Amino acid sequence: MTTRPPRSRFGKLLCAYLACLAAASAFLPETAAAATVSGGKLTLNLDRDALAAAIALDATDAPSMYLEEFFDAEASAVRTASQLLEDHLVPGVVEIPATGLEFTVNGPTVNVPFGRRTKPTTMNFDPDDFGGSVNGAIGLSGVSRFRVDTGQEHNRIVSGEYTLEFNAANIDTDTGRSGWTLYNHYSYRSESFNLFNVEMLLDAGTLSLFGDLGLGPGFDHLNGTTHAIVGSFGFQTSVVPVPAAVWLLLSGFAGLGIFGRSRENRA
Repeated sequence: MTTRPPRSRFGKLLCAYLACLAAASAFLPETAAAATVSGGKLTLNLDRDALAAAIALDATDAPSMYLEEFFDAEASAVRTASQLLEDHLVPGVVEIPATGLEFTVNGPTVNVPFGRRTKPTTMNFDPDDFGGSVNGAIGLSGVSRFRVDTGQEHNRIVSGEYTLEFNAANIDTDTGRSGWTLYNHYSYRSESFNLFNVEMLLDAGTLSLFGDLGLGPGFDHLNGTTHAIVGSFGFQTSVVPVPAAVWLLLSGFAGLGIFGRSRENRA
């Protein structure tokens, strides 16, 4: 005879919740006002002069910071973290155009190369009450590498593995800051760009965002000017309905803390 090990307190709680879900799902309508996103891309257009002006760390006559390499979803998918720091798609260390940088929306599961922190898309929401219901984040593939004018050998930073997240508490009507933020996850989580003056369009089939890029506190270690406008962005993705039972399950998991946010770190 075998003896089943005792369940943990959390295991008991989860089993009880799933039992309640199974009972409740029998009474749910066939459709529910719940959705997630699928496909699409984020396009960043950095203003190289505004970016350089927003970074106070400037040791020589070179720009204080400029884009040296950009690895799109395809190029970044086959590289480790160290290769993103060292590889050159463009020979030398010259400045490359910083406009039209496309970051592809990830699916609900991702393949993560060695040493990387690529994030899946976990966002779900009620289209009729986006701000009050949104959970999770939109994972994005693509990585930028910048040269910083430190006057020393260690003068590169990598920014990417982004998640696009919404928090209504960040909205500031005086400054134009929206609830949207781009978080870097290369090496660590940091608040790279706050999105300002955002025009959001949400209908049955599409979620679109347009606005300005504000420098986030993730650049504080370079004496960056937080919230300085350094470019613009555009984002578009498809809105996909979520079955009622799945929506209830995700909402319950969020309530149980299964999808709890990790602590934010700053460089």
